[in-house]
Amino acid sequence: MGEVVGASLRLNSFAQPLRVLGIVCFYGAGVVLIREIAQRLRLSTWGVVLLGCAFALVEEGLALQTIFNPIGMDGEAVHGNAFGVNWFWAVVVSGYHVVWSVLIPIAVVHLAFPHSRRSPWASRRAAGALTAVFACGTAIFVVISLLRSDFRLSWVHAAATIVVTAGLVFAATTCKDRGRAGSAARAPGRMAVGLFGLVAGTGWFVLFLVAFIGGPVSFVWWTAGALSFAAAAALVLRRWTRRQWTPRHQLVLCFGAGMSAALFGLLLVALDGHRANTAFQCVVIAALIAAYISLDRRLSLQEALEFA
Repeated sequence: MGEVVGASLRLNSFAQPLRVLGIVCFYGAGVVLIREIAQRLRLSTWGVVLLGCAFALVEEGLALQTIFNPIGMDGEAVHGNAFGVNWFWAVVVSGYHVVWSVLIPIAVVHLAFPHSRRSPWASRRAAGALTAVFACGTAIFVVISLLRSDFRLSWVHAAATIVVTAGLVFAATTCKDRGRAGSAARAPGRMAVGLFGLVAGTGWFVLFLVAFIGGPVSFVWWTAGALSFAAAAALVLRRWTRRQWTPRHQLVLCFGAGMSAALFGLLLVALDGHRANTAFQCVVIAALIAAYISLDRRLSLQEALEFA
């Protein structure tokens, strides 16, 4: 289902060098650049979210063009195209990239390397090199889009996407981290936090399916529902993170959301019927669980030393 398969890891995808190179350049350099911008400008989480939205528009709007292509990249009709824009898909795929492509990777790296989480990692020269690599990844995605689809982005949509992207980047730079003090109230149990990440993530991936299969109501209501769902989840997390929120809470939240993506990917590859892809996805899930257990033990030891 078009870019929905981006939520899964397929063994045969790694046999496509151009695609792998594009993913490494675009995601690798892009996410590090977002992290560097956030650190140098002392941006809040909302600033990172806005940069993640800009990241999604560059990929899905300008490069792969799935936000505008009415039949996606693989020929499936996208639900709710109006004025040349797949509105519902634009919301859903942007939310996916903000959370799973940007926020979770940055959060996990900060948890793994806590001593350097507050400082930039790249020099100005290195940041320039990363920008060039990111541009290269974007160009590769454009080539992939041109090879896989006959759709061609109009200059009007391209210009509008560039303007909106620039506006998101500017708005992100105004979201400074004020370092607000947390509440003395206790945060929910870690199991509840992990379950929240799993359920909320699964709900978002259900919306992925709706984008292709449609629904009994207008896509306008689906779009409003998706935005309301995201806002509700953000408000819950905002309230929780202002309490006695610990790194282990953050880790289990990332794990729950990550598992929702992995299980959704397992469903997709299982439906394809290719055993090698299914087995590979199972290995990925096992590795995800093992990584979580290892990092959670490490954070638990750090907590014990702090309170000793």
